[in-house]
Amino acid sequence: MMTMITRNTLLSGLAALLLAVATPLLAHEGEMGQVPNDGSTVQGTPEEIGIHFDGAMRITQFDVTGPQGRVSLENQPGNESTEEYRVRPAGSMEPGSYEVRWRGLARDGHMMSDTFRFTVED
Repeated sequence: MMTMITRNTLLSGLAALLLAVATPLLAHEGEMGQVPNDGSTVQGTPEEIGIHFDGAMRITQFDVTGPQGRVSLENQPGNESTEEYRVRPAGSMEPGSYEVRWRGLARDGHMMSDTFRFTVED
């Protein structure tokens, strides 16, 4: 018959083992920042709009919308994985509020998505 100390030691060891195995499964790439920064105000059309991650991400969608609707961008997402994804607006951007919606596939297979906003002033 197992003593209470032996049983508790066994359960503690099993819990530690499960935590050690589960932790890498919970860790996957995440967004580290945006250009322009979320909530920021920029003067005139930004030269670049983008995001960077703490690991490789394959961007599958990157849309910018503002007062005039969808913003035309010079390049679109491709098949390459990257830690930093940046695009250039194809023309000037009117003053107002803009929203960036992105979606990507992390190296570990997790689909991720988010939005960020910025304002353009004259």
